[in-house]
Amino acid sequence: MIQLSQGVLERINRKFAQYGEIYDAIEGGSREDSTIAWNIVKNIVLERDSYRCRICGRSPFKTEENGNINRVRLDLEVHHIVPRIAGGSDSTKNLVTLCKSCHVKTFKSDYEGLPYNPELKLTLEVEIFTNSERLKARGLECRNLRIDSFYYKNEKISLSHYLDGFVCKYFGLNSAYNAVNNLELELDEIIIKNEKGKFCIGLIENSR
Repeated sequence: MIQLSQGVLERINRKFAQYGEIYDAIEGGSREDSTIAWNIVKNIVLERDSYRCRICGRSPFKTEENGNINRVRLDLEVHHIVPRIAGGSDSTKNLVTLCKSCHVKTFKSDYEGLPYNPELKLTLEVEIFTNSERLKARGLECRNLRIDSFYYKNEKISLSHYLDGFVCKYFGLNSAYNAVNNLELELDEIIIKNEKGKFCIGLIENSR
């Protein structure tokens, strides 16, 4: 992960002093509590990271068309290193700015150690598990699935209650993440096994 200079953190802490100390992301993430509202802290993290992916250093843009209106925006995401569903927090220690292609690497063992799947590429057809009705509406051949556990860093974590959702096909992770961005969904990312025992990405919509 690209390191921040001490000067950047000092400037960010001066600017956002009313929210308490702002930290850099730490490699293993954090579960400590945060008192900063999500809509504020995600913008703090983007500015802390200079609106660049902390893995590759790029600031990619995307063009969106909505009727007769075109807009250009940064194609970046603020990623929870430890997913909230696994106890991760909204602490700045647990948040890092990633571009879409580097975000996919969070599902591979060469980044944060989630169960490795060489088929998880942006452009290949994939199955997604989600409990989001809006994300389901963008998928194909959706079917119901109830889960009681998921995988994080190659460890199986049991849920305290069942989670009902849908397994849907998408024309690549690119398509799934475009839907997430266009719908402005706030999601946790996990790995589950589908009914055939194959690893499958879970995009879980949680209320804050």
